[in-house]
Amino acid sequence: ASSASAQTNPVPTGKSGVLSIQPISAMLTVYSGEGELAINRSVTLGVGATYWDAGSLGADNASYLSGDFKVRYYPEAHALQGFSFGGSVGLTRVSESDTLSQTSPSIGVLLEYSWLLGASRSFYVAAGLGAKAVFVNTDDFEDITARYPTARLSVGFAF
Repeated sequence: ASSASAQTNPVPTGKSGVLSIQPISAMLTVYSGEGELAINRSVTLGVGATYWDAGSLGADNASYLSGDFKVRYYPEAHALQGFSFGGSVGLTRVSESDTLSQTSPSIGVLLEYSWLLGASRSFYVAAGLGAKAVFVNTDDFEDITARYPTARLSVGFAF
């Protein structure tokens, strides 16, 4: 009976999704949350949102608000845990003041590692690096950066 149930479950851990936040980056005024669902043993689809108040780092009133769709590939066929790489596409609104803002498409790349911890393997931790490009007209802004590195240290709940 156990081998039959293992064959019907597309994810080895029995977990098919994750909801996570990035609490450490919130200390730097980068607020981020994400949901990720396994569609098979090696691929997940996700959606994430991030708000970054870059003014806290010296950029006068600059902020970024983005929403992204993400796809990750787990080469070891353990979706939601282990090494993954992937990409993102979305929209990003950049603002430099209350009157100057622009919403543009964005793309990104991701290299990450994640763990499912605890007796029930429901505690999720992920760390990763990447890069993002926002297709915004930088000539209209003084303090907006259209290409920048990204980092992730997320905690969450796997279900």
